[in-house]
Amino acid sequence: MVKLFATDLDGTLLKKENVIKEEDIKAIKQLTSNGIDFAIATGRLDRDILRICKEIDFTAHRISQNGTFVQTRDNASIYAKTFDIPNSKAIHEKLITYQNPLCVSTNDELYISEISEEMKALENFLYFPLVEGIDFLDQYGETIHASKYMMIGQEQDLVTIESELRDHFAGHIETYLSDPRCLDIVPKGVSKAAGLHALANHLNIETEEIAVIGDAYIDIPMFEMTPYSFAMSTAPAPVQQKAAHVVNDVYEAIDHISDLVKS
Repeated sequence: MVKLFATDLDGTLLKKENVIKEEDIKAIKQLTSNGIDFAIATGRLDRDILRICKEIDFTAHRISQNGTFVQTRDNASIYAKTFDIPNSKAIHEKLITYQNPLCVSTNDELYISEISEEMKALENFLYFPLVEGIDFLDQYGETIHASKYMMIGQEQDLVTIESELRDHFAGHIETYLSDPRCLDIVPKGVSKAAGLHALANHLNIETEEIAVIGDAYIDIPMFEMTPYSFAMSTAPAPVQQKAAHVVNDVYEAIDHISDLVKS
């Protein structure tokens, strides 16, 4: 039986311009009546998840930055993993050799190399402003504790960069194309699926008792951990093929799970 429902944000629960459908909000709030807990798993910072929870007036377990941090709905931190100082500096030095815009995330802030016109457009979809400037190589381990790096660019360029980074930092990083124009670099072992495993252990449930929904390649490991997986119909075909079900909206997945629980 399903005991936890976990949703991705961008392209899944969040539509264009950060819109959340009323049908989705209503379905999420009905989870409790069916004995199902709720979690959000996203590449965004925890502060963004908290803002969304406030917007929908419903608390959630929170897996942020693609699994780098895991916190319960009661704000208990049960998992956190950041880059150590040597890898932070080495990755930073490598990434600035490329011409692509670079973002560096910490637990509570998002820094960017330069706020160009393109980045200003991106900033419009964020709940908090970007901080310009990443000239803090000597501050790693002191005031800066990097949890995720993100490069912006064309998909084919990012695929090439991803391959180079995997070779260069083998055993130290995980890389994900969280979007055709975004390459995420996180510490080794970090993923949304790993975050859900940590949460499941904390809640004393099995991963097979989790239902998940997402729309990107980064969500596939979540799909593979449970028979209750849902891909958005807007997801790339290879992503849809990895899920047990394909739906148009989050509420459709919740309705399906609720029907299973009732039966």
